Amino acid sequence: MTETITLWGRALSELYSNITKPLLDIVLFSLKLSELMGWEGPGTVVGYYMISLFVIRHISPPFGALTARAQELEGDFRTNHHRLITHSEEIAFYSGHKREKQVLNSKYEKLEDHNQYVLETKLGMTAFNNFLQKYGSVMMGYSVLGLPVFGKRASQYANTAAATASDITQDYIRNSSLLINLSKAIGRIVTSYEAVQRLAGYTQLVGRLQDVLNDLHAGVYDRKFVDSELLAQKGLAPGKGERHIVDDYIEFDI
Repeated sequence: MTETITLWGRALSELYSNITKPLLDIVLFSLKLSELMGWEGPGTVVGYYMISLFVIRHISPPFGALTARAQELEGDFRTNHHRLITHSEEIAFYSGHKREKQVLNSKYEKLEDHNQYVLETKLGMTAFNNFLQKYGSVMMGYSVLGLPVFGKRASQYANTAAATASDITQDYIRNSSLLINLSKAIGRIVTSYEAVQRLAGYTQLVGRLQDVLNDLHAGVYDRKFVDSELLAQKGLAPGKGERHIVDDYIEFDI
């Protein structure tokens, strides 16, 4: 849990830096672009990224749950290592090293398989996000940059800029620079959705720890060693057994 708290604090600080500065950039660059080419340009950029965010939200896997599950598996693996160290003498005395090795290998394989699945999922989502930001943004950007010349305000722009090649080139470079910075700012906020999910997973684990600490402070101790649903599936639910008094010995039959 100490590592989880560290990861939670790191994710929270990264999320703060990935949202506050881009929001300020969006406001400043949008105001400047609106003065140069009207609100159609910034509105088109914001609209494109809002659609991208909507698509990402619906196809993105639950990274929060995956992160929480990864921390649970890693914690389980560390717990078994600690148990092995604590009871090493007893395990060696009863020759239980083979069984303990099987348990540790099983825990590690579960953790490795889950991390492999998370990495493969992140690879697909990262490729999709880069496609939206790179190719989609380029197509959208060219259409926005052409608004002063080919849009509704083309005649007004021709009268103010004298429609010379140097003036058009100067405005194109200036507007493209502003548009690139605006796109980067919005893109950072859109791609922060995965970071929000990851922070939610860490928050869930930290919340569980806080609940346990509150229960201990209140004197409530409830620890479940066996999953009741698993017992019910195998017909071993508490209270469903039968007792037969036959002789002076105890026998358990399943």
